[in-house]
Amino acid sequence: MHTVFVLPRFYPYRGGYENSILTLAKFLVARGHRATVFTTTADDLEALWLPGFKTFPQEQFSIDGVMVRRFAIDHNTLRRRATRLLGLAPYWRWKAEYWRPSFRVIGLNEALRAVDADLIHVGPLPHNSLLYAGLRAGEQRGIPVVATPCVHLGETGNDSVSKQYLQPHQLELLRHCDKIFCMTATEHRHLHVLGLPDAELAVAPHGTDVQNAIGGDPWFLQQKYGVDGPVVLHLGMKAYPKGSETLVEAMKLLWSRGSEDSDKSRHLPRRGEGSHAWLVLAGPRLSAFDTFIASAGKNCPRLLNLPPFADEEKRDLLASATIVAQPSSVESLGHVLIEAWANRKPVVAADIEVSRELVSSSRGGVTVPFGDVQKLAQELDRLLHDPTAREQMGNSGYHKAMEYAGDAPWKRFVDEFEHLTRC
Repeated sequence: MHTVFVLPRFYPYRGGYENSILTLAKFLVARGHRATVFTTTADDLEALWLPGFKTFPQEQFSIDGVMVRRFAIDHNTLRRRATRLLGLAPYWRWKAEYWRPSFRVIGLNEALRAVDADLIHVGPLPHNSLLYAGLRAGEQRGIPVVATPCVHLGETGNDSVSKQYLQPHQLELLRHCDKIFCMTATEHRHLHVLGLPDAELAVAPHGTDVQNAIGGDPWFLQQKYGVDGPVVLHLGMKAYPKGSETLVEAMKLLWSRGSEDSDKSRHLPRRGEGSHAWLVLAGPRLSAFDTFIASAGKNCPRLLNLPPFADEEKRDLLASATIVAQPSSVESLGHVLIEAWANRKPVVAADIEVSRELVSSSRGGVTVPFGDVQKLAQELDRLLHDPTAREQMGNSGYHKAMEYAGDAPWKRFVDEFEHLTRC
């Protein structure tokens, strides 16, 4: 069986979805199958639409038996505007191919028609044009197409996030797939309520490579960067929807509280551990975050803003953390939470339905309303001041993390792939 994966970005870019597809592809190869990844040259997310951002070379290479082929993105403004007009038509296929946030990938359609695939896997939303390219190739060739859409549902009662993932043409695109793999029971329930057939839906969360997340050096941050106190770690994309900006503002409240206490009397203890905790942000960022941090990051001596990291450094960062804070409104599962729990670290997540499903079932942390600086600061300060609660949450989360470890999650995918290609 030859599986072709179509996705916007891939290794060495190391996002949660990208890491998972690499692990799944390697698992297929280990089971005697073939796996090929078709992706773009984008490294920065904004490179999918705009020139001038970080990209990889247009190339073809192999990693552990997985073939990877990168295709260039067409940034021609006039051509994009012209095709956007087609996306205005009330026809779901044109909307899927041309409407925002779609982009044209040079040579992808031709390659999909030529490759000797037995099954095509597409995802994630909202990159509709890539999903549609894979779906159309599968339909033309009469082979199964499956999707892991990673639908982001956002906050309950607020559709500012979900409307980017659940538009009629996106649901129609998924409806034409042979199987839809949902990361959580929450995602499964929402898609079923919106009319997708239950027989096409499966709860199949991506596994987490726990061994790739543990065993780091707990003194890494102190030895390399001089971090001399508790650490609140934010790992992954830095952007407002990920809660990065809210987290900076919450920590500024804790730091200012410590300064106020010190001014009153040098002999009074600081109010909680938060006043001398460090905030460590590590990972890629959107350009809007650069603008934010240029202003908000001033006079923050306990803020450490680090670039994207290699696997070894990720292990060290997780080992060095006191708390892992991911107060994000855009999650389909939350691999960083699982990696934190694998290290027995408590987590703070946003109070969205997907994160509640994960955190509540594990008792491995707390949730706070997305964007609520005061509440986030309060919960961080409470946990920083309560080592017993941190230990209990870390231990509870560890047992949850083990549910995502090992080969079982990947075997579920491969069994489904093999079944579909036999039918």
